[in-house]
Amino acid sequence: MSNLMKVLGSEATQDPTKLEKEIRTAAAEREQAHTDRNAARKLTPAEKREKKERKLFDDPTTIETIVSVYKINKLSHPKTRFKVEMNARENRLTGCSVMTDEMSVVVVEGKSKAIKRYGKLMLRRINWAEAEENDDEEENGGNNKCWLVWQGSVGKPSFHRFLVQECLTESAAKKVFTDAGVAHYWDLAVNYTED
Repeated sequence: MSNLMKVLGSEATQDPTKLEKEIRTAAAEREQAHTDRNAARKLTPAEKREKKERKLFDDPTTIETIVSVYKINKLSHPKTRFKVEMNARENRLTGCSVMTDEMSVVVVEGKSKAIKRYGKLMLRRINWAEAEENDDEEENGGNNKCWLVWQGSVGKPSFHRFLVQECLTESAAKKVFTDAGVAHYWDLAVNYTED
């Protein structure tokens, strides 16, 4: 306002009220035009959802599939089983969770951002020491842990969706991986030792 008053000088002194009204009207029109442009560009809720899913699950820079293999002493607590399964499904990961009496192996396949999010769940967010059933705590002393055994990329996924398998024997557990053509994931987890 004061800048225009200085620029217009003599015109401003002749009728300052009229000039002020014109300036305020022009400023209001510019502000309204700005608001209208923003409203026209605003995404609908469906478009927002699509954009978020595209950012998380459709990584155009990578065509290969990232695979992570986790070894867990015991995946027996229902709450942690649910977290492991549901987070894999929410992140659109394929793979399997195979549980035996001795240990559990979780294999997930997917895009890099989804694998990274799932890795944070497995290695940071879940407190594995507390995730044991009450009977086992007395025997094991609360030493349940999760390790990332291997992470790398493969040409195409070996699983079509995320499966949860409970196996009575080690050979039955290995058969789940053999049927998918990735028996070496089971061998990696069995032979893994903490450094």
